[in-house]
Amino acid sequence: MRDPKRSRVFLWVLAIAALLAIAFRPIVTLTSPRPPGTRLVLWHSQRGAEKDVLEALIRTFNTAHAGELYVEPLSVPDGSFKDKILRTVPRGGGPDVFIRPHNELGELVREKTVRPVGVGALPFEDGAYLPGLVDSVTLGGERYGAPLTYKALLLFYNKELLPDGPPSSIEGLVAKTSSLPEGAYPLAIEANLFYFHAPFFLAYGGRVFDKDGEHFTVFERPGADSFHVPNELRQKGAIPPEPSYNEMVRLFEAGQAAAIICGPWYTPAGDIAKRGAWDVAPLPSLRGRPMGSFVTVETAFVSASTHHPSDAETLVRFLGGPEAEAARLSKLSLPPVESALYQRDGSHEQPSAFADKLADAERRSLEHGQVTPSSVKMGAVWRPADDVLKASVAGRDVEAALDDGRYTLDRVETNIAPAGSPRVAGAIFVALLVAGMVLVVRQVRADIGSPEAARARLVGSWGRAALGYLVPGVVATIVLVFVPAIAAAIMSLFEYDAGRFVFVGLENFQSILVPPAERAFEARSFYFALAVTIAWTLLNVVLHVSIGVFLALLIRPAWVRFRTGYRLLLILPWAIPNYITALMWKGMFNAQVGAINALLSPFGFEGYAWFDKFHTAFFANLVTNTWLGFPFMMVVTLGALTSLPKEVEEASILDGASRWQRLFHIVLPHIRPALLPSVILGSVWTFNMFNVVYLVSGGEPGSQTDILVSEAYRWAFERGQRYGYAAAYSVLIFAFLVLYGRATRRVVKEEEVA
Repeated sequence: MRDPKRSRVFLWVLAIAALLAIAFRPIVTLTSPRPPGTRLVLWHSQRGAEKDVLEALIRTFNTAHAGELYVEPLSVPDGSFKDKILRTVPRGGGPDVFIRPHNELGELVREKTVRPVGVGALPFEDGAYLPGLVDSVTLGGERYGAPLTYKALLLFYNKELLPDGPPSSIEGLVAKTSSLPEGAYPLAIEANLFYFHAPFFLAYGGRVFDKDGEHFTVFERPGADSFHVPNELRQKGAIPPEPSYNEMVRLFEAGQAAAIICGPWYTPAGDIAKRGAWDVAPLPSLRGRPMGSFVTVETAFVSASTHHPSDAETLVRFLGGPEAEAARLSKLSLPPVESALYQRDGSHEQPSAFADKLADAERRSLEHGQVTPSSVKMGAVWRPADDVLKASVAGRDVEAALDDGRYTLDRVETNIAPAGSPRVAGAIFVALLVAGMVLVVRQVRADIGSPEAARARLVGSWGRAALGYLVPGVVATIVLVFVPAIAAAIMSLFEYDAGRFVFVGLENFQSILVPPAERAFEARSFYFALAVTIAWTLLNVVLHVSIGVFLALLIRPAWVRFRTGYRLLLILPWAIPNYITALMWKGMFNAQVGAINALLSPFGFEGYAWFDKFHTAFFANLVTNTWLGFPFMMVVTLGALTSLPKEVEEASILDGASRWQRLFHIVLPHIRPALLPSVILGSVWTFNMFNVVYLVSGGEPGSQTDILVSEAYRWAFERGQRYGYAAAYSVLIFAFLVLYGRATRRVVKEEEVA
C-alpha cells in the first residue's frame, strides 16, 4: 500500500518543479542558441499593420546581415515607453535603437539617453530630405537620429454631403451650413485641443517661440487672434458644441459632419466606409492663406547605453532608407521623407492612388505647417493653450483666457533662483524634523500612559508578542508614509532645471504663498484652489453623511422587504473602482450623447455643455463623488444601528415620543460616535480626491475646478515639469491636513469623554 506521506512529498516536488520551470522559462529562452553576430535590441511602440511592416523589414535586415548583425525587435506600450527609456538607459540598460516621435528629443538629450549619430547614419544627403525634417533630429548642432516618416493633419470629407469635391477654403465650408441636413455640421474638429487648432494658428501667422526659441510667443499677435476662431465657428453652428475626438469621429461616420480634420492614423469605419462615401484631401485655406499643421517626425534614435554604436547606426540607416520608406508608403500609406519619391518620374516603385493622395496631402501640410518644436519647453504649452481654446468654444472671454495663459507661461519661464548653499536651509529642515519627532514621541507616550507602564507592557510576554505583529506595520508606515513625506519636503527646496535639481531654498513656497496681488484669488493660484478644495470637501461630506444616514434609516426596519438586496445595490457605487465610475459619469454629462442631457431635454438642457461654466462643472464633479461616497457612510450607519438596544426604542414609544423625537434624541446620538471618525476619514479622502476632478471635469473651465492635489499634479507634469514647485504644494497640503487632524483629534476626545 502506498504511503500517503510519500505521495504528498512527491506531489510537492512536482509542483515546485513546475513552478521553477515557469519561473526560469525566460532565462532558458534567453540562453537558447541565437543566430551568430552582434545582437541589437530595437524598442518600438507600433501596433497592427505598422508593427507587421516593421517586423518584416527587420527580417529583411537580418537576412542581409546574417552572421554579422541580428536585430531583436521588442514592442513596448506607448504610454510607458518614454518613462522606460528615461529609467533604463541612464543605468546602462535598455535598447540599442528605439523609435519615438522627434518632439521628445529635447527631453531625451537633457536626460542623456540618446547619443549623436555620424553623417553616415542618415541614408540620404541633407538636400534629399523634405524641408524641416533634418532639423527635427538636430539639437545643439548635433544630429541624433534618422527621420523615418512624418504625420500631419489632413481633411477627410463626405463625398455625399460635399458632391462638388473637397472645399478649397474654411469660409466656403462654413457657408454650406444652411444646405446640410438638419443636425449635420460642416466641420467636426477637436477644437479645444491646440494640436488640432494648429492649422488655424499657423494660418494666422502664429509661432510658438521667438526666433531664438527661448521665449514663448504662442499667445502674442498675430497668432493669438486665431484663438477667437472656435467661438466664431460655434456661433455659426459650424462645429458641434462639445468637439471631442470621439464625438468628431462619431459625427463623421454617422453622416452628420461634412468634413473632419484628423491625422493619417484615422481610417473611417461604419456606414460611411461601407458605402465608400469618404475621401481625403489637403487642408483648405483660411483667410486666403493655405493651412498647414504641426508635424510629428517618426525617428530612429541610437541609445546612449548601446555597446555597438556603429552597428546601431547601420540599423538606423536601414530603417530610414529607401527600401523601408517605400514599404511604409505602399503598405501603410505613410509619407516618405525623401523628396524624390514625390516626383513620380518612374525611377521608384509607384504607390497606390490613395497612398499617393494621402502622402501628397501630408506633404502640403508640412510645406505650409511647422515641424513641432522639440524644445523641452514645448510640453508647457499644450495645457495653457488648450485652456484658452476651451474658453473660446464655451463662449467665455478669450482675451481674459489669453492673459491667464501668458501668466501661466511666465511662471514656467521664470528664471530659477540662483543656486544657494543648502547648509542654512538644511540645518533648519533637520531642526524641524527633530522637533517633529519629539512631538510624535511625546504624543505616543501620552497615549500609552506613563513610561514605566509602557516599559512593563513591552517587557512582558504579551508585549513581546505584540511587537512581532506591530513591526511589519511600523516598517510599512515608515517606507510608505514617512520616507515619501521627507523626500517631498526635501524636493520642495529645489527646482528642476535642464536635467538637474538646483537648490532654491524657500523660493517655491514664497512663489506659491505670495503671488502677485491681482492673481492671488484667480484660477491656478494656491488660494483659489484652497477655497475650491474646502468647498468641495464640505459639500461632499455633508452630502455623503446626509444621504448615507437617510438610506440606512430607510432600509433598517425589519418590515422592509428585500433589505439585503437593497444593501447590495447601494454598496455597488463604492465597490466599483472610482476611476471607472468617474469615466461613466463623464460620459453621462456629455453635451451631445450624455444621459443627463437626454433626461433633462424636456427642460431645455438638450446639448447643454456642463463643463463650460464653473458652477455646472463643479456640480458634475460633486454628483460623481457623492455617488461614490454615500455607501461608505450608509454602511457605517447600519453597523452603528445594529448595536442600538431595542428596549430603549420601545421604552421611548411607550413614553409617547414621536418619530422625530426618537430620531434626534435616541438614534442620532447613538450613531454619532461611530460616524465622527468616518466623517474625519471621509473628509481627508475627499480633500485629496484626485481621480474625480481629473477625470470628470479635468479642471475645466480653465483650471477653476482643480483642487490642491490636482494643481500639484499639473505643475509637475503639465506646466513645465516644475517638480520642486509641485513638491512645495504637496508639503502645504500635508501641513493643512496635519492641522486638521490635530483639530479633529480634540473633537474626538471630547466625544469620548462625553
